[in-house]
Amino acid sequence: MMKFATVVAGLAMMVAVPTLRANPAHDQLAGMSIPKRASALASLLRASDERCTSAKRTFYQGSDNNGNAFWNVECSEGSAYLVQVNNDAHGSTRILSCKTLNAVAGMNCFRKF
Repeated sequence: MMKFATVVAGLAMMVAVPTLRANPAHDQLAGMSIPKRASALASLLRASDERCTSAKRTFYQGSDNNGNAFWNVECSEGSAYLVQVNNDAHGSTRILSCKTLNAVAGMNCFRKF
């Protein structure tokens, strides 16, 4: 439950203005071709014990005022996730199902903020 609360708290602090902070891991994802990005995010989800054989689509939702980037992934199994790519030296991530995001914060995946 802690990872859910942290992601939701981070989402609540977002602003609708572009951030000036660099996020190398996000920049790398954004620079990939659509198939490579889908494969990379599906691999990340599988490595985090989430069920995602392949990603049907990915979507860059936006960034918060700390430079953390939020990507959405819809998996071939029908599940969908929010992946927070942190603006840190390691490009660490946090994962939250889109269902949980909606239930806890009333926010939807696959919509810009």
